[in-house]
Amino acid sequence: MNDSAVVTEDSVIKSAISPYKTKLEKKMNVVLAVSEQAMMKDNPEGLLGNFSADAVLKKSQEYCKDSCKVDFCVLNNGGLRNPIPKGNLTVYDVFSLMPFENEIILLTLNGDAVKELLDFISNKKGMPVSGLRMKIKNQMASDVMIGDKPFDVTKSYTVVTSDYLAGGGDNMTFFANPLQKLSLNKKIRDAIIEYLTDENKKGNTIKVKKDGRIQFE
Repeated sequence: MNDSAVVTEDSVIKSAISPYKTKLEKKMNVVLAVSEQAMMKDNPEGLLGNFSADAVLKKSQEYCKDSCKVDFCVLNNGGLRNPIPKGNLTVYDVFSLMPFENEIILLTLNGDAVKELLDFISNKKGMPVSGLRMKIKNQMASDVMIGDKPFDVTKSYTVVTSDYLAGGGDNMTFFANPLQKLSLNKKIRDAIIEYLTDENKKGNTIKVKKDGRIQFE
Protein backbone atom coordinates (compact mmCIF):
# COMPACT_ATOMS: atom_id res chain seq x y z
CA MET A 1 0.00 0.00 0.00
CA ASN A 2 1.46 3.40 -0.99
CA ASP A 3 1.55 6.51 1.22
CA SER A 4 -1.24 8.26 -0.68
CA ALA A 5 -3.55 5.30 -0.09
CA VAL A 6 -2.81 5.44 3.63
CA VAL A 7 -3.55 9.17 3.71
CA THR A 8 -6.80 8.61 1.82
CA GLU A 9 -7.86 5.84 4.20
CA ASP A 10 -7.01 8.01 7.24
CA SER A 11 -9.11 10.84 5.82
CA VAL A 12 -12.03 8.49 5.24
CA ILE A 13 -11.80 7.14 8.83
CA LYS A 14 -11.58 10.64 10.33
CA SER A 15 -14.54 11.77 8.25
CA ALA A 16 -16.55 8.73 9.37
CA ILE A 17 -15.88 9.15 13.10
CA SER A 18 -16.08 12.96 13.19
CA PRO A 19 -19.82 13.21 13.98
CA TYR A 20 -19.48 10.64 16.76
CA LYS A 21 -16.42 12.40 18.18
CA THR A 22 -18.31 15.69 18.32
CA LYS A 23 -21.33 14.03 19.96
CA LEU A 24 -19.08 12.27 22.50
CA GLU A 25 -17.21 15.47 23.36
CA LYS A 26 -20.51 17.28 23.95
CA LYS A 27 -21.68 14.49 26.25
CA MET A 28 -18.40 14.42 28.19
CA ASN A 29 -18.47 18.20 28.70
CA VAL A 30 -21.95 18.23 30.29
CA VAL A 31 -21.76 19.93 33.70
CA LEU A 32 -23.29 17.71 36.39
CA ALA A 33 -22.76 19.84 39.51
CA VAL A 34 -20.43 22.38 41.11
CA SER A 35 -17.84 21.42 43.73
CA GLU A 36 -16.83 23.93 46.36
CA GLN A 37 -13.35 22.42 46.67
CA ALA A 38 -10.87 20.16 44.94
CA MET A 39 -10.87 16.57 46.21
CA MET A 40 -7.79 14.39 46.60
CA LYS A 41 -7.01 10.97 48.05
CA ASP A 42 -5.52 10.77 51.54
CA ASN A 43 -5.17 8.46 54.53
CA PRO A 44 -6.76 7.55 56.89
CA GLU A 45 -9.53 9.44 55.07
CA GLY A 46 -9.56 11.89 52.19
CA LEU A 47 -12.09 14.17 50.56
CA LEU A 48 -12.09 12.13 47.35
CA GLY A 49 -12.69 8.85 49.17
CA ASN A 50 -15.39 10.32 51.41
CA PHE A 51 -17.22 11.80 48.43
CA SER A 52 -17.07 8.62 46.36
CA ALA A 53 -18.09 6.26 49.17
CA ASP A 54 -20.91 8.57 50.33
CA ALA A 55 -22.26 8.81 46.78
CA VAL A 56 -22.15 5.05 46.21
CA LEU A 57 -23.78 4.26 49.57
CA LYS A 58 -26.57 6.79 49.09
CA LYS A 59 -27.40 5.67 45.56
CA SER A 60 -27.18 1.97 46.48
CA GLN A 61 -29.67 2.50 49.28
CA GLU A 62 -31.97 4.24 46.80
CA TYR A 63 -31.59 1.43 44.25
CA CYS A 64 -32.46 -1.11 46.95
CA LYS A 65 -35.60 0.65 48.17
CA ASP A 66 -37.46 -2.12 50.02
CA SER A 67 -35.89 -5.05 48.18
CA CYS A 68 -32.51 -5.09 49.93
CA LYS A 69 -30.52 -3.22 52.57
CA VAL A 70 -27.05 -1.74 52.71
CA ASP A 71 -25.21 -1.03 55.96
CA PHE A 72 -21.96 0.55 54.77
CA CYS A 73 -19.68 1.10 51.78
CA VAL A 74 -16.02 0.23 51.22
CA LEU A 75 -14.04 1.21 48.12
CA ASN A 76 -10.30 1.29 47.44
CA ASN A 77 -8.08 4.28 46.80
CA GLY A 78 -6.50 2.48 43.86
CA GLY A 79 -9.84 2.55 42.06
CA LEU A 80 -10.04 6.34 42.30
CA ARG A 81 -7.74 7.30 39.45
CA ASN A 82 -7.84 11.10 39.37
CA PRO A 83 -8.71 13.96 41.75
CA ILE A 84 -11.85 16.02 41.32
CA PRO A 85 -11.38 19.74 40.59
CA LYS A 86 -13.00 22.71 42.26
CA GLY A 87 -15.79 24.27 40.22
CA ASN A 88 -17.83 22.68 37.45
CA LEU A 89 -17.84 18.89 37.52
CA THR A 90 -18.40 17.30 34.13
CA VAL A 91 -19.08 13.78 32.91
CA TYR A 92 -15.44 13.75 31.82
CA ASP A 93 -14.33 14.41 35.42
CA VAL A 94 -16.29 11.39 36.64
CA PHE A 95 -14.86 9.18 33.88
CA SER A 96 -11.38 10.39 34.87
CA LEU A 97 -12.11 9.53 38.50
CA MET A 98 -13.58 6.14 37.68
CA PRO A 99 -12.50 4.95 34.20
CA PHE A 100 -13.19 1.28 34.96
CA GLU A 101 -16.42 -0.57 34.24
CA ASN A 102 -16.79 -1.61 37.88
CA GLU A 103 -20.25 -2.76 38.96
CA ILE A 104 -21.91 -2.22 42.34
CA ILE A 105 -22.07 -5.43 44.39
CA LEU A 106 -23.77 -6.06 47.75
CA LEU A 107 -22.16 -8.65 50.02
CA THR A 108 -23.78 -9.85 53.23
CA LEU A 109 -21.02 -10.97 55.61
CA ASN A 110 -21.01 -12.61 59.01
CA GLY A 111 -19.43 -10.71 61.90
CA ASP A 112 -16.10 -12.55 61.66
CA ALA A 113 -15.68 -11.61 57.99
CA VAL A 114 -16.58 -7.99 58.79
CA LYS A 115 -13.92 -8.01 61.54
CA GLU A 116 -11.37 -9.22 58.97
CA LEU A 117 -12.45 -6.39 56.67
CA LEU A 118 -12.11 -3.80 59.46
CA ASP A 119 -8.63 -5.01 60.37
CA PHE A 120 -7.70 -5.03 56.67
CA ILE A 121 -8.74 -1.37 56.47
CA SER A 122 -6.58 -0.72 59.54
CA ASN A 123 -3.57 -2.40 57.92
CA LYS A 124 -4.11 -0.25 54.83
CA LYS A 125 -4.07 2.82 57.13
CA GLY A 126 -7.56 3.67 55.94
CA MET A 127 -9.75 3.17 52.88
CA PRO A 128 -12.72 5.09 51.40
CA VAL A 129 -15.72 4.19 53.57
CA SER A 130 -19.22 5.45 54.29
CA GLY A 131 -21.71 4.41 56.96
CA LEU A 132 -18.76 3.29 59.04
CA ARG A 133 -16.68 5.00 61.72
CA MET A 134 -13.62 3.47 63.36
CA LYS A 135 -10.26 4.05 64.99
CA ILE A 136 -6.99 2.37 64.10
CA LYS A 137 -4.89 1.17 67.03
CA ASN A 138 -1.83 -1.05 66.53
CA GLN A 139 -3.09 -1.88 63.00
CA MET A 140 -6.35 -3.16 64.46
CA ALA A 141 -9.86 -1.69 64.27
CA SER A 142 -11.39 -0.32 67.46
CA ASP A 143 -14.45 1.73 68.51
CA VAL A 144 -16.25 0.65 65.35
CA MET A 145 -19.67 2.11 64.58
CA ILE A 146 -21.73 0.80 61.67
CA GLY A 147 -24.57 3.18 61.02
CA ASP A 148 -25.28 4.62 64.43
CA LYS A 149 -24.68 1.40 66.38
CA PRO A 150 -21.53 -0.29 67.74
CA PHE A 151 -20.24 -3.16 65.62
CA ASP A 152 -21.50 -6.53 66.90
CA VAL A 153 -19.44 -9.53 65.78
CA THR A 154 -22.45 -11.82 66.34
CA LYS A 155 -24.46 -10.02 63.65
CA SER A 156 -24.30 -10.00 59.85
CA TYR A 157 -23.88 -6.82 57.80
CA THR A 158 -24.26 -5.89 54.15
CA VAL A 159 -21.44 -3.95 52.53
CA VAL A 160 -21.61 -2.31 49.12
CA THR A 161 -18.39 -2.42 47.11
CA SER A 162 -17.08 -2.89 43.57
CA ASP A 163 -17.19 -6.18 41.70
CA TYR A 164 -13.38 -6.01 41.55
CA LEU A 165 -13.04 -6.00 45.35
CA ALA A 166 -15.95 -8.41 45.78
CA GLY A 167 -14.02 -10.86 43.61
CA GLY A 168 -11.02 -10.73 45.94
CA GLY A 169 -9.13 -7.89 44.26
CA ASP A 170 -6.58 -6.00 46.35
CA ASN A 171 -6.17 -9.20 48.45
CA MET A 172 -9.64 -8.85 49.99
CA THR A 173 -10.03 -12.60 50.36
CA PHE A 174 -12.57 -12.32 53.19
CA PHE A 175 -15.16 -11.45 50.52
CA ALA A 176 -14.80 -14.95 49.02
CA ASN A 177 -17.67 -16.67 50.84
CA PRO A 178 -20.41 -14.15 51.63
CA LEU A 179 -23.73 -15.18 53.13
CA GLN A 180 -25.33 -13.50 50.13
CA LYS A 181 -24.11 -11.73 47.00
CA LEU A 182 -26.26 -9.39 44.95
CA SER A 183 -25.50 -7.28 41.88
CA LEU A 184 -27.50 -4.07 41.50
CA ASN A 185 -26.69 -4.01 37.75
CA LYS A 186 -25.34 -0.50 38.10
CA LYS A 187 -21.86 0.83 37.41
CA ILE A 188 -20.15 2.75 40.21
CA ARG A 189 -19.40 5.54 37.73
CA ASP A 190 -23.07 5.83 36.76
CA ALA A 191 -24.09 5.98 40.43
CA ILE A 192 -21.70 8.89 40.98
CA ILE A 193 -23.04 10.68 37.89
CA GLU A 194 -26.60 10.19 39.15
CA TYR A 195 -25.65 11.41 42.63
CA LEU A 196 -24.15 14.62 41.23
CA THR A 197 -27.16 15.16 38.97
CA ASP A 198 -29.53 14.67 41.91
CA GLU A 199 -27.66 17.17 44.09
CA ASN A 200 -27.58 19.73 41.30
CA LYS A 201 -31.34 19.37 40.72
CA LYS A 202 -31.87 20.09 44.43
CA GLY A 203 -29.84 23.29 44.02
CA ASN A 204 -26.98 21.90 46.12
CA THR A 205 -23.30 22.42 45.49
CA ILE A 206 -20.94 19.60 46.43
CA LYS A 207 -19.40 20.13 49.86
CA VAL A 208 -17.16 17.44 51.31
CA LYS A 209 -15.23 17.40 54.56
CA LYS A 210 -13.06 15.10 56.60
CA ASP A 211 -15.33 14.11 59.47
CA GLY A 212 -13.14 11.72 61.42
CA ARG A 213 -14.82 8.57 60.10
CA ILE A 214 -11.43 6.87 60.31
CA GLN A 215 -8.88 8.06 62.86
CA PHE A 216 -5.54 6.91 64.22
CA GLU A 217 -5.74 6.37 67.96
